[in-house]
Amino acid sequence: MASIETAVRDMLITGTTLSTAGIPDTRVTHGYRLQDTVLPACTFEVDRDEIITIGSNPLRTATVEVRIIADTTNDALGFITPLRNRCVPGTYDTLVFDAVIDRGHAIEGNTVGDGDESNPAELTYTFEITYRG
Repeated sequence: MASIETAVRDMLITGTTLSTAGIPDTRVTHGYRLQDTVLPACTFEVDRDEIITIGSNPLRTATVEVRIIADTTNDALGFITPLRNRCVPGTYDTLVFDAVIDRGHAIEGNTVGDGDESNPAELTYTFEITYRG
């Protein structure tokens, strides 16, 4: 049975938008990124999954945060357009996304880490989904 998490992942990997931009499907994960994964990578979290109508097939809403982890701020920002192009209404893993509302993005630049390592940049793109299923 489909869940909102599997449907969001399906939306992100449908077509070639992210993979053409440089993030293969295997690097799109829910909730975590393996530390030895090649960058760039994409993770996402689903928050506040709520029922907004009653009935046999109620409308639901969920807030999603997608994080793009990349070597530099510019590399991370390069994924905002592919993400916006990918996050659209449609049917994903049997769930029907009636609306996908852009709530904006934020960028955290790459920083110096411990010793000689550097921490990657992180783009956070937030959107809200209204769905049935």
